[in-house]
Amino acid sequence: METERPDLKLVVMSATLEMDAVAAFLKPAALVEAMGRAYPVATRYMGAALGRTAAPVWKRAAEAFREVVRGGETGDGLIFMAGSYEIRRTLAELEALPESRPYDLYPLHGELAAEAQDRAVQRGERPKVIISTNVAETSITIEGVRVVIDGGEARVARYDARRGINALLVEPISRSAAEQRAGRAGRTGPGMCLRLWSESEHGGRAARDTAELQRVDLAETVLLLRSAGVEDLEGFAWFERPSQAALEKAVALLGTLGALDADGSLTQRGASMARLPLHPRYARMLLEAAERGILGVVVRIAALSQGRSVYRANATGASRAQQVEVIEDACGADSDWQVQLRALEVATEAKYRVATCAELGIHAGAARQALNASKQLRQLIPDYGGDLELDEKARASAVGYCILSAFSDFVAMRNDGGTRRCRLLGGRGGELRRESVVEGELLVATEQEERQVRGEVTVLLGMATRIETECLAELFGDELKDAVTTRYDAQTRRVVCVREQAFRDLILGTSESGEPDPDVAATLLAAEVEAGRLNLKQWDASVEEWIQRVNFVARHCPETEITAIDGEARELLIGQICAGGTSYRAIKDRPVLPVLREWVAPEQLYYLDAYAPETLDLPRRKRPVRLRYEPDGRVFVASKLQDFYDVPGGDLRVGNGQVPLVIELLAPSGRPAHVTDDLDGFWEGAYEHVRKELAGRYPKHEWRAVAGRG
Repeated sequence: METERPDLKLVVMSATLEMDAVAAFLKPAALVEAMGRAYPVATRYMGAALGRTAAPVWKRAAEAFREVVRGGETGDGLIFMAGSYEIRRTLAELEALPESRPYDLYPLHGELAAEAQDRAVQRGERPKVIISTNVAETSITIEGVRVVIDGGEARVARYDARRGINALLVEPISRSAAEQRAGRAGRTGPGMCLRLWSESEHGGRAARDTAELQRVDLAETVLLLRSAGVEDLEGFAWFERPSQAALEKAVALLGTLGALDADGSLTQRGASMARLPLHPRYARMLLEAAERGILGVVVRIAALSQGRSVYRANATGASRAQQVEVIEDACGADSDWQVQLRALEVATEAKYRVATCAELGIHAGAARQALNASKQLRQLIPDYGGDLELDEKARASAVGYCILSAFSDFVAMRNDGGTRRCRLLGGRGGELRRESVVEGELLVATEQEERQVRGEVTVLLGMATRIETECLAELFGDELKDAVTTRYDAQTRRVVCVREQAFRDLILGTSESGEPDPDVAATLLAAEVEAGRLNLKQWDASVEEWIQRVNFVARHCPETEITAIDGEARELLIGQICAGGTSYRAIKDRPVLPVLREWVAPEQLYYLDAYAPETLDLPRRKRPVRLRYEPDGRVFVASKLQDFYDVPGGDLRVGNGQVPLVIELLAPSGRPAHVTDDLDGFWEGAYEHVRKELAGRYPKHEWRAVAGRG
């Protein structure tokens, strides 16, 4: 603005903004602060008294109002509710109370006509009660309010992971918002505020609201910036900068929707999407519908997806049978949206009569709202020529194309025809909701929700539509791959050569395609062995002992030119053992030590036996004792203490005399009594203490009195 429109003057006014931050962002800017008079407001917490968990918020609000009137309070009242639905329910509860007869009752929310909003805020001859959304929290001033009843909730714009779009979700308000609402009762005199939650719950609420840019999907924001010519999102002057991850996610989604090209630049389709005041997913869906001549159907689907579900199937009873006959039997198995569309049609035919709709599981109010919303969406594309005459199959296919164009990241593939379990993009698993009518293997679900099912966290798939591979090929041909790959099949424990068709990373189908390349098969089998998922039966403790001896000589006697067997060498040797095999059955019993012995040249075997012997002779033992070679280069010998009598400490060395053995001196029970690498020093020092400790317990054994070596 400073460079393009220096003549433009901006005035920012609010009762809740952090003034210093706004002034710093807009500098140079003048800061004008106007302080209004505030009267004291008494606050009461009504959560426990009104049955916080037992009654809906509108019933608790009506009960709180009854208490206020009976307590003799005067003046106008203001009741805060989350949205228009809650406002209507509260109005109905208040109208049924005798205490409300002296009052005029007014709703106040953004969907009302301007005249209705004006009537709510104007002073009248009688006292009034206004039931409002948070539009009355900061946006307007209402004179005469002395009592505030706060439901404690608001509809907040937030990313809805279930539907992959931004949505208005009902959430508890923050403590700062609650203070702002309470202040409405103290504008013209002392007042009172009744909060329909407990004081302890209040302390656990967030101190203030999270900035919208930190809680919403930024796809729509990024699309608008791109359409305005802003290419550098990093350098853009954000007032509250969103996270880099959120920006990258938005750019990726817009690329998937065809709004941005590979370089991140706006496409012609993206420019058309930006002109529609919708989330980019639905803008893409409507444009696709207009191109395919089915906008009339798709605008209703888009409208149905914006609010609460119009139709819910009852579990049992006569009404369930009627639901099946009137609604579900009239729909095919192509899309769950067909059921919702049929319910909308039935509600319209019934003129939205609540009782008639409720008997069929239809929410009359939601149906009316969806129909009105569809009319508004239809007006967004005024030059549309009208729907094409299509048969049922062609229309269902076209609907699948439209939904896929907007939700390609929600594609799923059934594991098999007899299950609801599915594979999803990103390597995840999911399960189709029980009430889904969709048949077929490949589908796109416009709702994905993580839930705990049968003790496990799974992704529940809702509002699904069957699609064909041809849909993916037409819309996302570059991301549909058909390739022959060689892989290890864990179920059959063999290497197979398969032809795979995949959409992004989701495998759509596989079939065997000839014999695998032997070298590739050996590499894959070796990787499974190395990872511990397959076991070579002859790779036993003796093999590991041999490897440690080789590594010991390589470490301490480099003049032998023996090379250590490290991780890379292990992989090479395992690959040699697996050579020519294509299955675990073919390699599991193969000899191992002969292959490993080839690592050491024949002329080097002498050094291995001489410098890293397997055993050691002790004069007082009938049989040699085995040496234990450790990865850190130490070598242990363990035997009973008496076996080392008359053994010179200098003789207990390996590695061409360079490495002293670590000696584990065992008690007669076989348990370690002492560990040392200096046997001569042990006899002269610690032996006396060890002898005193063990001789009393094992008197039949020889315990020499002096120096331990006769």
